Amino acid sequence: MIQVITPTARNIGALFVNRHCVSSTSLCRGLATLEYNTHDLHDDDSHRNHNTTANQHCAHSLLILGKPGGGKGTISGKILADFPQFRHVSTGDELRQHVRKQTQLGMEAKRFMDEGCLVPDNIMIRMVMGDAVEAIKNGQSLLLDGFPRTMEQAVALDKSLDVDMVINLCIPNETIIERISDRWIHPASGRVYNYSYRPPKVVGKDDETGEPLVQREDDKPENVMKRLQKYEQATAPLVKYYEEKGVIQTFSGTMSDVIYPEVKKWLDNQLAEDAAATV
Repeated sequence: MIQVITPTARNIGALFVNRHCVSSTSLCRGLATLEYNTHDLHDDDSHRNHNTTANQHCAHSLLILGKPGGGKGTISGKILADFPQFRHVSTGDELRQHVRKQTQLGMEAKRFMDEGCLVPDNIMIRMVMGDAVEAIKNGQSLLLDGFPRTMEQAVALDKSLDVDMVINLCIPNETIIERISDRWIHPASGRVYNYSYRPPKVVGKDDETGEPLVQREDDKPENVMKRLQKYEQATAPLVKYYEEKGVIQTFSGTMSDVIYPEVKKWLDNQLAEDAAATV
């Protein structure tokens, strides 16, 4: 384990990077031949089947794992800015888009959502694979965000897609609880305030209307802790699964701006090894 200490480490917390050995050959597996029905993914080809052979590309599937409120979205945005060859696949965004457009997948998913049930893995995988096929046709790699979240989902996804790089963001629970529980909203407008870095001008009041701010039930400390405990229970086996495959790298810290340079360095090294192996 390597400890990286900066001059401001007292304020930002120490940063640790767990190193895992990943061979260049495992990074350059590419995606196996994909013969996957991706019907009903776009309005203009809602009834077409795409059979795509992807083994001519040395594409990557990069998965990013992180606790709720742990900066996963911030890190993903920085990766996409610095590595434009990656296409962001957010299953949450995909799901909302399909439901909004009332596609076949969206209607299937909505039935489960309306009953308060989790959307089955096979529907989520079909959504991921739809983006995968499109990205591969365009010579892109994938940045998977939000799926898989459990080992069972990872095993199921492995049958269709080879996840060959995994970033695991490990942020202390105390940091996340403080960050989220400091968040208050103005219900009528949706304006969000955070007492840590964007406080209202008057405590407990909306800047524009002066109306009271409220805290969402999910943002209360006791409920944040419950969500984190559920995440850790579901994700611990997933982390171990990818550790055994030798494709995961864990980054720990308290601030995204401090963690990201190490993430970027790791990705640069992996992609450089890959490029060297394919020459």
